Amino acid sequence: MNLSTSSFKMLRIAIALISLFFVAEASFRYYYFGVEAIYRFWTYSPRGVTISKFVEADKNPTIGYKLSPNKRGLFKAAYLSVNSLGFRGNSKSTIDKPAHTYRITLLGASFDMGAGVSNVQTYAYLLEQRLNNTLSQHFEIQNHAVGGYKALQIEGAFWQNVEKFKPDLILLPVYPKLFNNKSPPHQLSDLSKFCFEIRCHLQDSFLLNALRHLARDATRNLNKNRLFGNKKHWISTTTEKQQINKGQKKYNEVFKRFINNLKAAGYKVVILRLPTLDSYTRRQRKKINRSWKQWLKEVKPTLVIDTSYEIKSRISLNDRLYLGDNHPNSRVHSLYADAIYPSLTSFIQKDLPEEKD
Repeated sequence: MNLSTSSFKMLRIAIALISLFFVAEASFRYYYFGVEAIYRFWTYSPRGVTISKFVEADKNPTIGYKLSPNKRGLFKAAYLSVNSLGFRGNSKSTIDKPAHTYRITLLGASFDMGAGVSNVQTYAYLLEQRLNNTLSQHFEIQNHAVGGYKALQIEGAFWQNVEKFKPDLILLPVYPKLFNNKSPPHQLSDLSKFCFEIRCHLQDSFLLNALRHLARDATRNLNKNRLFGNKKHWISTTTEKQQINKGQKKYNEVFKRFINNLKAAGYKVVILRLPTLDSYTRRQRKKINRSWKQWLKEVKPTLVIDTSYEIKSRISLNDRLYLGDNHPNSRVHSLYADAIYPSLTSFIQKDLPEEKD
């Protein structure tokens, strides 16, 4: 009798906890996305691009994956469409450049692809609209950015998949993460098969995703303040630091090589520095700024547009997509476009013979 009563109590507790979880998940979804995110539960998901229907394996192992052509749907609760040519944007784009068109190619990662915002809210689209509304020449900005890409992938993907579009200008955003992280081998999920494991479906929980990110951020803060674990555990020995610096230098060299090869091939390269919602200590910011200035001296791109000082004070964590995802929302994308536009327009006016007085 006691055993039966104890089992019944455990069952009640389990049911109560599961019910509480679903109520909390539903509340999270309603707060950020509205009631549709509740009754279309499996359509809304915080999953990354590598475990979504929007990517497929690339034949080049260095690149790993690419956007899959003709895919449409919700990605991070926003509409995303990939055209027949395999990049996000205009379905009417062609490989051959139309007459009287100034074609700009945007490279980069998830921030530039526009993770979590619709096609018409990305800064690439907004910038294209501003240019076409101001100058007489027709402009096309092709968004070839892919979520999760790092330096080696961006370089490899351009020469293999993007060069054939023959852009007049290349926009290359640069973030610390593109330098500091080695491109991991991605095992793409086969979404055509139903997964019977609970962990597969827990990946669709915004609540668990938020809790995981909060725990990660808390751990990082403890690490920064040296309040958790020993120094050795947090990769702070001299040898390990040297290995990290060596890795950073290696990927700095990748972008340097890439830009030099682009210039040698006759491409004009515009480096963009856009502020993100990632937090850094004052010491880290100083180090990043020093590295940035030194790197630019060595690379010498066609043009540098640094918007960090103009925008950084105007954005905060309130501009993230939702708790647990620090990709910028549509407001930040609009700020990016506004900040890039003046310098880019001035450069293009000098570059186009028909725009000269």
